[in-house]
Amino acid sequence: MQKLKVGDTVQVISGAERSEKTPASKRGKVLKIDRDAGRVTVEGLRMVKRHLRKTAQNPEGGIIEKAGTIALSDVQVVCAKCDKPTRVGIRADGDSKKRFCKNCDALID
Repeated sequence: MQKLKVGDTVQVISGAERSEKTPASKRGKVLKIDRDAGRVTVEGLRMVKRHLRKTAQNPEGGIIEKAGTIALSDVQVVCAKCDKPTRVGIRADGDSKKRFCKNCDALID
């Protein structure tokens, strides 16, 4: 079972996107995970600009801004109950596995 899933709210804990002044500001929802490269795409973070040529699908072309990738080790899951970045544990619940917050012991799934 994976500790990070698409749709989780994460907070950046290190790197260029980390904010010293307001720690809760660099949060977002996970859009995509690339486990082979060890990267994650987070909504609204690490915005990059891409130049697009005029095509039939995009007749205007131009410059678009989209979310770039962040290293998996630079983000941490935010617990919904205690509203803090936390490590994730996995516990067997009958025949299924559940993720839980290591700080407050609340279920994440």
